[in-house]
Amino acid sequence: MNCAKCMTSNPESGLFCDRCRAILEAETEYWLRIDDFQCPADKEALEILKSTGVLAYVVNQFLVKPYEQKQREYLSKYGLPSSHLGYFESIVEECAYTLCLRTLPEVYLANFGSAPNAFTFGNDAAPVVVVDGRLVQMLTCDELRSLLGHEMGHIKSKHLLYNSLANTLAQGVGLSTSFLGSNLISAAMKLALLAWHRESEFTADRAALISSQDPKHVASMFAKILGRRHTSISGDESLLQELAEIFQSHPNHLGRIKAVIDFSKSQDYHAILKKSSHRRMFRVAFTANCRFCGASKPTVSSFCPECGKSQV
Repeated sequence: MNCAKCMTSNPESGLFCDRCRAILEAETEYWLRIDDFQCPADKEALEILKSTGVLAYVVNQFLVKPYEQKQREYLSKYGLPSSHLGYFESIVEECAYTLCLRTLPEVYLANFGSAPNAFTFGNDAAPVVVVDGRLVQMLTCDELRSLLGHEMGHIKSKHLLYNSLANTLAQGVGLSTSFLGSNLISAAMKLALLAWHRESEFTADRAALISSQDPKHVASMFAKILGRRHTSISGDESLLQELAEIFQSHPNHLGRIKAVIDFSKSQDYHAILKKSSHRRMFRVAFTANCRFCGASKPTVSSFCPECGKSQV
């Protein structure tokens, strides 16, 4: 399979190009779109931020990029690429494929603080996800799908620039610095940015659900990150009651999980599942071998020339 971006030859089973990390599958009507899962409040707030014009890009150029460069230098010295763990790398690729990311993010294992966490930075062309190595030990595969789905949801939703600005602001990096005699970011812009940042998390949580396909995996992922490492969440009718007990000291997370549960019951979510199922079916159909008899066939054909069966 040749990559449409760099023309490198890749294994037929590959999801992303080994060289440039571009997705190998051609875009179809069955691809996941941002509008399929983006929260309305996130979309509205993001449009307000975009209306500020070049301001965000000026701040990004002079403050965020240097800050991110330090993170990249740290990762180059102390981080491990996700390929260091084969099973983890496969989950990374699976999540990126499920969310239809055009570029496979670079994912690193590193320790950035006392409390294990994960975050995303970079830009649309070169996204980077950092996962605390302790989480890989703590979380199940389904919980890792939720975690990676959340971070990749930010990438899919084109949150990276404003997400980096919000994280930089939250960590106290000098956004009040002056440039050509003017403040780089006003108090009103800071409030708008932080308000959007909260809303963007709800969209990313939906991506976590799409990746793991069960709200209890999202809930248990949050619970373990918050310190409830041995929490068992059944996923039955008492789920909300269980969550209320688990997240009683973290009401914000309880609200986010409730929103995930509500989305899991929505028509929009079930439409996503249906579209994803069709997409995977077509991927299986347009391969070099019949999925019934195993005979060789043209990859562009949906019928096997040997047994005559339709592949879709």
